[in-house]
Amino acid sequence: MELIERVFNNQFLLLLAVFAPVLIVGYCIRNRPLLVKNIALANLKKTNFRFVSNNLQDQIVKALFWSSLALQTTFTAGFFYERKELSIWLSAAFVFIVLGKRTLLFLSDKVFQTPNLSNTYITSFMVMVIHVGWLTAPVLLIKSTYLSSLSSDQIALINLGLGTIIILYLIYRFITLLIEAVKENISFLHIIFYLCTLEILPLVLILNFLIS
Repeated sequence: MELIERVFNNQFLLLLAVFAPVLIVGYCIRNRPLLVKNIALANLKKTNFRFVSNNLQDQIVKALFWSSLALQTTFTAGFFYERKELSIWLSAAFVFIVLGKRTLLFLSDKVFQTPNLSNTYITSFMVMVIHVGWLTAPVLLIKSTYLSSLSSDQIALINLGLGTIIILYLIYRFITLLIEAVKENISFLHIIFYLCTLEILPLVLILNFLIS
């Protein structure tokens, strides 16, 4: 009986953590459908990407960023909980990495003296965080709805499927940023420094941790 009660509480808390960010997304769609549509298509068409870049300081973009970060943090905490490694420090570290990268990107303009490329990187990063948050939302809803009936193998399969989609997305984004940097005639030293420190290294560290 105690086991059932504990599962119910976990299921309710997970649903609550997912429901609030999803409500924010719904609010943004209702009030700024054009902006949300351009964010969704930003990685497919340059016109959509440019529209988002020109509206990067819009409150809707910020709301979508923070709600997506909340969804990712919830998924990360749930992932560690499933591995029996849940720690508030691990979740805090994830948030710190994302916000730290955002800060470094805003400072990159002063380092590289390439405002157009820096703005592209910042926009791409904001869009990436929002997209990944949206990808985790349906997975979190499935887990929160069927938490008590999903087996560990089924949960692992769901996590693997989501992880594969995200990795493919990040590879596509990496290639896009590399092509954009070459078009801007940026020195390869700057390109390698940026991509290795802010794109490749974090991904390698995360993959190494998850695999181990």
